Amino acid sequence: MLNFFREQKLITALLFGSLLVLVLGVGLIVHSNNAAKEAAQAEATLQRLTSIANSASEQLKETVVYADVPITDVKPEDSIAKVAALNGRTPEVGSADWCEVMMVKDAKDWTKDEQSLFAKNCI
Repeated sequence: MLNFFREQKLITALLFGSLLVLVLGVGLIVHSNNAAKEAAQAEATLQRLTSIANSASEQLKETVVYADVPITDVKPEDSIAKVAALNGRTPEVGSADWCEVMMVKDAKDWTKDEQSLFAKNCI
């Protein structure tokens, strides 16, 4: 059999070339299937994110529709309880207790310095 391949070099070259083409073809098919799966996953993610964005946009539009209703400060109940537990003590600026006091204080009463300190220490 080896003599046949030695004597028939053209046929041998065509045989190996054909095998190479088959291997490359299978590789390309596998690669294109993987690429199609990745594209489908990306499309699903894009649709999900688009849905979330549309929902948020609708919620934002609803707030604009009811613009006559003022947006008030949100004061967490646990912060109110912690401030009440301080019994009028003034905590050190920048401490955790001070942050709780600031969470309860009306936003319109905050000074620029308090805003800056709150951003640095509490967020």
